[in-house]
Amino acid sequence: MNFSRLLIGLSLILFISCKNNVVNDQNTDALLTEFSIKEIPNGMFDIDNETGIVKLSNRNSVQIPSDISSLTAVFTISDGAELFVGDQIQISGDDSNSFERGLFYKVVSEDEQTSKEYFIYLDKDLPAKYFHEDDFDLIYNPSGFAPLSAALGVVTRVPTSVRFKVLGDIPIEKELGSFSIHLIGLHGLYADTNNKVEITYDDGNGLTATDTLEIQTDPLPDFFPEIEIDVLDETRMEPGMHFSEVHIGNQGTFNSYPMIFDNNGEIRWFVDLSDRNVIVWPIQFNDDMSFYSASGVTIHEFNMFGEATNNIIVDFNNMHHEIIKLPNGNYLAAVSKEDEYITDSDSVEFRSVEDFVIEVDKNSGEILREWDMAELLDIDRRDFNDPGNGDWFHMNAVWYHEADSSLIISGRNQGVVKVSWDNELEWILAPHKGWGKAGRKGEGPETTPFLLTAVDDSGTPFNQDIQDGTLASNDFDWTWGQHAPLILPNGNVLVFDNGGFNRNFGNYTSIFSAATEYEINEDNKTIKEVWSYGKERGESTYSLIISDVDYLSETGNVLFAPGNITEGNGKSKIVEVTYPSKDVVFESTMIFKNQLGNGAGFGNVDISYRAERVSIYR
Repeated sequence: MNFSRLLIGLSLILFISCKNNVVNDQNTDALLTEFSIKEIPNGMFDIDNETGIVKLSNRNSVQIPSDISSLTAVFTISDGAELFVGDQIQISGDDSNSFERGLFYKVVSEDEQTSKEYFIYLDKDLPAKYFHEDDFDLIYNPSGFAPLSAALGVVTRVPTSVRFKVLGDIPIEKELGSFSIHLIGLHGLYADTNNKVEITYDDGNGLTATDTLEIQTDPLPDFFPEIEIDVLDETRMEPGMHFSEVHIGNQGTFNSYPMIFDNNGEIRWFVDLSDRNVIVWPIQFNDDMSFYSASGVTIHEFNMFGEATNNIIVDFNNMHHEIIKLPNGNYLAAVSKEDEYITDSDSVEFRSVEDFVIEVDKNSGEILREWDMAELLDIDRRDFNDPGNGDWFHMNAVWYHEADSSLIISGRNQGVVKVSWDNELEWILAPHKGWGKAGRKGEGPETTPFLLTAVDDSGTPFNQDIQDGTLASNDFDWTWGQHAPLILPNGNVLVFDNGGFNRNFGNYTSIFSAATEYEINEDNKTIKEVWSYGKERGESTYSLIISDVDYLSETGNVLFAPGNITEGNGKSKIVEVTYPSKDVVFESTMIFKNQLGNGAGFGNVDISYRAERVSIYR
């Protein structure tokens, strides 16, 4: 063995061993131990080393300069440590900084392996800057379709819950979960107002802070309706605000402006769908307040900014009046199918309209199923209303009854029918007069076996005049040109009886619309009227066309919404009544202006198709 090489190897081992055993005596602490500000003599600052919060504890007994944009800090930190603002080292007693929104300091230990952040503030309450890293990203009306909405982006330093409140006479607020990135849709602003929006942060450990934003909004369009609140009893009302599906008549077509107003009659949300140059209806809200609708051959899905998030095109099927979502997410739509015809008893062929229902796949737009009313009903029945063309049925509503997967379908020119999922007729709610054979050529089965027989409270059938509809009883009347049937929790049918289009075949004594509840015994095909509201209001709530009725689940009240009262320039109402006592606890009147029309008739007057009680945030 080479002795000199051995000595070199042993020396190298000893050197490395000694180096590895050198004690690192650099300080690992990174604490702020004392803090004061030169310009605030006698100011006492409490340092919470757990949260990193440093606050002026005796602010009520010291003089704080009016200008705090350049104050000099005096501090003590751990031995060997350094203190930074951003990437700038701070020298105690020398460097000045702004404390207008509070200030973050970072203490870095002598060995540079440990750091701790501190937040110093002079306000009474913790400033919001403690929570969010940057200024807000705020965009007013980001889509261009929602002038009472704004988008807000906030990034917080740590996961933080955020609650925002649109301030005003009737505040609207919403709380979001604990996240670091918050994308907020601010809805419910007041029009033509410098709105104040309060943003509150909460870390879940007792630290909270509040900021206030200001958002200036545009005025409402001049042609929008005026809204009056006639009755307001908030203690007995269904909670929420008031949705009205408003369509502005514009020279023969409609511009759609779905809107929500509050208990003061102030419009707090609307979207402008006028760029479609066609009526977009009906508006149906999802659980998250996104919504969907239809026009032409397209199902539209929207967010609350009025942006179309999806369009499902169903060629050759023009949608109208009704679209609903099934529990599986597919859509049911009332349609006019192109190139469908009927042949009446005089062998006259018409292109039929508004007499099909289709199920549309939510993803592909494929038609999965269809229901043909002309195969089930009598296309020749014109006793009630004879349009003189292919609009023999005029479907205006579809209700899906989940209990037995059936459809309740309203045809303005015929009545209300129940149809099974397999396209079998189950009953007809309509005056008995004029019914014959079904079929597109009148060659199908008889429809009369499906007619419901009207009975009184004891189950005794009324006389034939009442069955036929040529007379009405104080205890029973059929629906006439009805809209919006639905199934109540008790299994009964509630419907908006418009009362127009030849009530009692002209043999009526008063003009009115009504929300009417019927009890139907499907086994023996009988029908009994059990509740009705509206006849007592007469012409003041009479609406020949459109309109809506709803059951309000929290209170059990009924929402009665005539959408085209022709008095003056026209108006609509939303009336909430208690059930069964019929006390009016809310009533609004929407007064139309008809500024964009150029004549009379459909598409030249303003209307409201449907109404709901909703919350802007769910």
